[in-house]
Amino acid sequence: MIKKISILVIFIFITLTAYASERPDDFLKKSVLEVSALVSEHRERFEQDEDFLRSKMETVVMPKLDIKLMSKIILGKKIWTGMTRQQKTNFILAFKYRMTSTYMKSITAFDGEKIKFLPYVPGKKDRVALVKSKYLISAGNIDVDYRLIKNDDGWRVYDIIFEGISLMKNYRADFREHVNKNGIESLIKSLGQ
Repeated sequence: MIKKISILVIFIFITLTAYASERPDDFLKKSVLEVSALVSEHRERFEQDEDFLRSKMETVVMPKLDIKLMSKIILGKKIWTGMTRQQKTNFILAFKYRMTSTYMKSITAFDGEKIKFLPYVPGKKDRVALVKSKYLISAGNIDVDYRLIKNDDGWRVYDIIFEGISLMKNYRADFREHVNKNGIESLIKSLGQ
């Protein structure tokens, strides 16, 4: 029995070590392949069953994002630190819902386009990285860059930059203006609709 437990512990340790040492560009490549396979397998059902599509977005796509960090960046330190714990939780859930709603329709348009990932650029800290990519499509190449952070459970995306335009900066301007005019509760409510 002790031998079996020892083998199991060693297996878990090796698995976690391999996962923890994954490079950010490898994480993105693997993620793109996973989403591509998901779309290929379920495209028709995605187009007909919004609840099924939302559940797959929640379980496959959203865990690849650091929604909490994105929330903090978007709102900024002043707004974030002025919120109650419950407001923070509610905002994170509402923002995640909005992200899911916004991008779940575009996932069905993903056709396994060819994507070229460039070698990642380490950040100032070991746990931060930038991975540049080019989506090679017939209409012309699209530059898409990813900012990633390494958490205890591996790499997560916290910003996506399309042709030089940061997703976080776009949300930040809109959300902060909304909070300044109408308050955080109003923003949370609007995101959940």
